[in-house]
Amino acid sequence: MRVEIKIDRRNEKSLPSDGLEQIDRELKKRLNKKYHSTETSTRFATATDIVITGASKDASKVIRKMVEEMFEEADEWLVCEEIEIA
Repeated sequence: MRVEIKIDRRNEKSLPSDGLEQIDRELKKRLNKKYHSTETSTRFATATDIVITGASKDASKVIRKMVEEMFEEADEWLVCEEIEIA
């Protein structure tokens, strides 16, 4: 199974510099609890989307819900760099 998250390029500046890596890491962590050996990919694109291949309809629904919850909880795991003020 493969899960790809596409983030709208217009949102790039609102993410930390390693935001895509953090999203992919969190996605893998959550998916591996239920779906072992799932390939993941996160990238910027022209629109925000999630592409799930190699999964049943039921599994796709569960994965979409997991991704939705992941982003709702982003303030708990998506870390922005500290800004130093001189």
